[in-house]
Amino acid sequence: MISLIYKNMCPNCGGDITSERLAKGLVCQKCLPEEVEPSKLCDVITGEFEKVCRLWEEAREFEEFFGQKIGFGPRELQLSWAKRFFLGRSFALLAPTGIGKTTFGLSLASFIRPKKSYLLFPTALLAKE
Repeated sequence: MISLIYKNMCPNCGGDITSERLAKGLVCQKCLPEEVEPSKLCDVITGEFEKVCRLWEEAREFEEFFGQKIGFGPRELQLSWAKRFFLGRSFALLAPTGIGKTTFGLSLASFIRPKKSYLLFPTALLAKE
């Protein structure tokens, strides 16, 4: 495989990074001189990447919580919604019926307790459930 250098694409400092390091989930050579297993990356990295590490940890905690309460893990779409939530972004859940919008909303509201949540349901049947 030909090694590529991506200019200004390091997720931590915005510097240059090789394709191999990106594929392994690492930051550039300047930020992290020795290679570290991606699961241990959050223990040694500083800078902007710390925000990403916190996001990964919150998403992993939510995924475990979801699995314990619902009985199976969240779908990829639900995980992306959770990541948007933990980033503090405002967004709307637009998906076809049966994808898991209500399940996601209820489990997230339970996960972030004791913070308050407003739950709006589109039909009387869902409100009764």
